[in-house]
Amino acid sequence: MQEVYVNGNEFENAGEILEYLREELGLEAGSVNDLYDELTELSDDTKITMDMSQVADDDLLDAMERMAEVMEDAAGECDYLEVVCIE
Repeated sequence: MQEVYVNGNEFENAGEILEYLREELGLEAGSVNDLYDELTELSDDTKITMDMSQVADDDLLDAMERMAEVMEDAAGECDYLEVVCIE
């Protein structure tokens, strides 16, 4: 199982998080919508943990919540994906 932990405190903006996910998961997603498409096509067990508990920047928090929502929707369509959110 591949596990990716996204600590929101370590990022300046949503673009950096998307870049991190691309690197960690070997994706090509250029946007959150692309991320959904690629995550629904995963064929290996993958767990993504989105830790938003220490994020103080409202814009970043909003972006992470939106990203987590998209990931959770993708997990509903893909048996190989598990998404955990820490708020």
